[in-house]
Amino acid sequence: MLRWRWCLHGGRPVSEPWLWITGLLTPVVLVVLGFYVYVEYQARLLKTHSGPIPGGLRFEAHGWSVEVQRSTQQLRVKTRLGHYTRQPLGGGDPQVQHGPLTATLPAPGLQIEVTQSVREGADGDTGKSTGLCNVVFRASDETAFALAEKPDGEHYLLRLEEVPAPVAAKFHQFAGQIRLWVDKLDRNLAQQMHLRAQRAEAEAAAQARAAARAQKAAEQPAVDDSDPEAQIAYWRKLAGFSGTSEVGYNQKGKIEWFIDLDKRGRITLHADGRTIYTTLMGATVTTLGGELEIGVRDDYWSEAEPELKHFRILKGAHSDVRRAWKERLEIMCDKLRSGEISVQ
Repeated sequence: MLRWRWCLHGGRPVSEPWLWITGLLTPVVLVVLGFYVYVEYQARLLKTHSGPIPGGLRFEAHGWSVEVQRSTQQLRVKTRLGHYTRQPLGGGDPQVQHGPLTATLPAPGLQIEVTQSVREGADGDTGKSTGLCNVVFRASDETAFALAEKPDGEHYLLRLEEVPAPVAAKFHQFAGQIRLWVDKLDRNLAQQMHLRAQRAEAEAAAQARAAARAQKAAEQPAVDDSDPEAQIAYWRKLAGFSGTSEVGYNQKGKIEWFIDLDKRGRITLHADGRTIYTTLMGATVTTLGGELEIGVRDDYWSEAEPELKHFRILKGAHSDVRRAWKERLEIMCDKLRSGEISVQ
């Protein structure tokens, strides 16, 4: 004979076998549900997402994320558990954070390391992998601050520990994209630093040339410019030749411009109170409204600094005279260029 029991709700009878079956299945259901929850939790721990965002890239994993900000040339790392150290470039006590934090790192010079965490073996044996990894970010303000001529700056060290190996492997691939971007930034900064150094060298060289010219001019003995013939004789003595010449005077009877050219391409020019003894090698000749402008190399000319010194002459001379001098000068420039004549 079956015996019936009344359930607590509704007053309907429930047989004892059903109670026995229910009691037997309940642990099984709980085990299945627990296993499902465990699998879901593990999947959540290993789940990652990466891709482009406005103005950069983003990698997201359980408990931490990395964001590339191209406009500011920075990396923003947010984590629930990290170890972050900031050390002033000029020395001093470091600032240390541990736990939940957000770190903003400069991209230039950034280094990212992904290493396996190994459990040490007994008796010096090779340790076994724990299945976890460490992700380390190293950065510094040194390069960017030096280019911008900013003081201070810091070194940065950020360590993320106990990162599951599958997650670390995916981030390692993402870090390759960051590396390409950082390499490009580093090349650009290096080029800018090189250009700055070149400009500084050029400015220093220009100052040295100006000082040398000023010293050379100061060392020249004074000549009475009220005697044009004595002045021309003095120039010819310094130049070491006497060639075909032309001279122009101002209203006071003093020399305003002067040109002296020999058959080997050597030339003496004087205009605007400046005098030069040089050659027509690499010179330029241009007609400018009733004058000739001659650009010549001085003693400090070089391929790296190919600046010419310009002199305007033949002001007030007849057009036929200017034309004849222009042709004479151009023929001499062509002969020097072709090697037909030599100034040596």
